[in-house]
Amino acid sequence: MANTHATSNGPANGPDAQGMSDAGFAERVRDAIDRRELSLVFQPQADVVTNRLTGFEALSRWRLSDGTMLPPDVFVPMAEQGEAIHLLGEWTLRTACAAAVGWLQAGYPDIPVSVNLSARQLDDPGLVLKLLGILSETGLPAANLKLELTETSMFSQSAEAREALLQLRGAGIRLVLDDFGTGWSSLSTLRRVPVEALKIDKQFVQAMVEDRDAAAIVQAVVALAHALNLGVVAEGVETPEQRLYLQAYRCDMLQGYWLSRPLTADGLSDFLAERSVIGTLLTMSTGSAAGPQTAG
Repeated sequence: MANTHATSNGPANGPDAQGMSDAGFAERVRDAIDRRELSLVFQPQADVVTNRLTGFEALSRWRLSDGTMLPPDVFVPMAEQGEAIHLLGEWTLRTACAAAVGWLQAGYPDIPVSVNLSARQLDDPGLVLKLLGILSETGLPAANLKLELTETSMFSQSAEAREALLQLRGAGIRLVLDDFGTGWSSLSTLRRVPVEALKIDKQFVQAMVEDRDAAAIVQAVVALAHALNLGVVAEGVETPEQRLYLQAYRCDMLQGYWLSRPLTADGLSDFLAERSVIGTLLTMSTGSAAGPQTAG
């Protein structure tokens, strides 16, 4: 899609995955930020048992000036090839933190925002100061920010990157290991990095109802995480049956279309308002909330 758009409209409008240099693409990302072509949507996460909202994951979207949407699986990998990922990552972090401050001001104190952090961002020696600066600028408490890291980025990180993660965790920022089971699954790395939760990749979650092996993997990951005092988030939950399986396996949280598609800022406000009404009704009818403690 990106190539087709670039061919018909020129590199000034659309990124060309084959012909644009790293420096050129970084400039295009900077231009997209200035033009407000970039935006965030937020996918909710909730307790598997009680359906209580436990947070949102921030996801980047890019709409070109002519209305064309560039898929994240096109522009994010392109950005990760060079310096553009630092521009995109910093914009995403600042925008997500500002949104989470708005939730606090609206009376939702326990809804953290999760932001994906790439391996290249981890190698940035200024990452810690940059993140702490964003928290200071926006006024978001550190505990309301979660950074999601993939297994691949965790496995390949340098000693300096591991130290940066320890500093971020020491400052109160929370760490989550994303897409668990699809990378190297290094248990030694898991011991060294202070993550609070694992996210089970959607390929296992969506297959587990029909595939006994996938079900066994999901159940084993939940058991492993709990043995290490970690929470578990299941990604890509789309059906009531999948939720029932996760509930039986004692998974903590879920995320996916069964709960909600990613929400724009306006849609998010309506979603929060609706769940506030539901939560009030549940509290009135059942008294104190029941269910297991979650990492959120």
